[in-house]
Amino acid sequence: MEELRGTVIEIRPKNLFRVRLEDGRVILAGPSPSLRTLIVRLLVGDQVLLKVSANDPDRGQITK
Repeated sequence: MEELRGTVIEIRPKNLFRVRLEDGRVILAGPSPSLRTLIVRLLVGDQVLLKVSANDPDRGQITK
C-alpha cells in the first residue's frame, strides 16, 4: 500500500469520503480501523494522509 496526501472534497454516506490526491486523482476512502475506534470528524477541506490499495487504485484508507 502506498501512502499519499490528499484533501477531502466530499462527504459520502456510510462513513466514506471523496479525496483529491496531490497528483490530481480522486479516490473514495474510508477511515482505517484504528480511526474508527476514535471519535474523528472530517470536514470538506481537511488534509489527510491515506494508504491507497494496490489492487484497486480508486480506493483507500485514511490513516491520519
